[in-house]
Amino acid sequence: MGQDGEEYPVLTIGQAPATASVRMTAAVIIVTLAVVTLIVATHARAPVLILPGFLPALASLTALADLLTAYLLWGQARAGEEPALVVLAVTYLGSAVLVAANAWLFPAAFFVAGGRMGEAAAWLWVFWHLVFAGGVTAYGLYPAAWSNLADFPRIVRGSAGIMLIFLVAALAFAQSGYLPTLVGGTRFHLPPFLLALMPSAMVLAMAALAYGRRARTVLDTWLFVAMTGIWCDTALMHRGDGRFSIGWYAAHAVSLAAALAVLLGCLAEVNRLYGRLAWREARMNHANAHLRAVNSELSTIAERDALTQLLNRRAVLQHLSEHFEAWRQGGAAFGVLMIDLDHFKTINDEWGHLAGDEVLAQAAARLRTTVRGSDVVGRYGGEEFLVVLPGTGAQGVRVTAAKLLEAVRGTPFGYQGRLITVTVSIGATCVDDKDAESDSTIARADRALYAAKRDGRDRQVWADPAPAADLCA
Repeated sequence: MGQDGEEYPVLTIGQAPATASVRMTAAVIIVTLAVVTLIVATHARAPVLILPGFLPALASLTALADLLTAYLLWGQARAGEEPALVVLAVTYLGSAVLVAANAWLFPAAFFVAGGRMGEAAAWLWVFWHLVFAGGVTAYGLYPAAWSNLADFPRIVRGSAGIMLIFLVAALAFAQSGYLPTLVGGTRFHLPPFLLALMPSAMVLAMAALAYGRRARTVLDTWLFVAMTGIWCDTALMHRGDGRFSIGWYAAHAVSLAAALAVLLGCLAEVNRLYGRLAWREARMNHANAHLRAVNSELSTIAERDALTQLLNRRAVLQHLSEHFEAWRQGGAAFGVLMIDLDHFKTINDEWGHLAGDEVLAQAAARLRTTVRGSDVVGRYGGEEFLVVLPGTGAQGVRVTAAKLLEAVRGTPFGYQGRLITVTVSIGATCVDDKDAESDSTIARADRALYAAKRDGRDRQVWADPAPAADLCA
């Protein structure tokens, strides 16, 4: 589970549910926008100092914010394959184009003046608000059943195509001269049909967010803030009734605030989602490391004999088989020792099974510490042990067997303050060209072991026939 109690992290801002803190922040911003609008509206027509660089700066920042939001939404749409976010990304891209065009055509804003430029800029401002409201409405009402469409690219092309048609039409109509006049001298007013159309489009967009998507996600919540800002922008622009009035300045500032609210809110959520993914990744890496450690421990347990801590029968035979296959491929030869504790049944009968277990454990330890680190020692079964000596010739096998005999018989085994004398019998051999498989080598060593027991125990016997030379070399 994540830090906030969720079982898995949400991947996109179109999926992340709005937390209580996000909702509270959005509510504070909405109330602030409404209060500021009401206060400014009472003095909206009052002229103030003319700042020629105000509109270029504000328009550039607003267009940049919309472009960044479009890029962010496009990335989130691709990550989650959410067509609804494609619709919204295209809407923000269109909004950025219309904001830039509006500012460019505004008289003297970017050194463009004369003619119907002011009228075209006014209509682009209207189209900008209508296109944005329409895009938000389409996003809010986008059917959830279409969210996993396989033809995601077609949705992208369709949305981009529709927006391109809207933009071309808006630019063409804005400069056509066929639309009603919005600007008279320095005055700006909205005709009755726009006074009805624009608020209706905004109400529809907010209703789509509130009831279509139910403003469940972080993105939905910040879009609600943006639509509130657009509503306030429209009201202030209408009340300002002209350029460089308090209402005109405030309207553009609110537009920028609305654009930045969505951008910064989404960036904060993306950063939070990334943090949750990084936290989950760290937890998964920790869990995987722990799992690898547990698997390694289980593997060791599965390969080890619980009493002697040597390799168990299956594991030591696997090592023998690997050495045998390597030898068949031209690798080094190896020797094999089969070792059996002498009179082990007598030890159990006279001293008890606990003493027998202790003798087995101590004998295993002596075998392990006597041979080389590269040698393989395992418990073959009962009181029998199997030793594999890689790269060891016949003479080396004999020397090792002699060392093991002395290591066991040289010092009695201690048990509960008493000493138990123990000896072993050893059958020795080397891999032979006649061996078809590793079992043949073991069988030969086993026969030698029983010959050692038959001959009196506490000795080593080479498998018959004994080599005339060091054939294992």
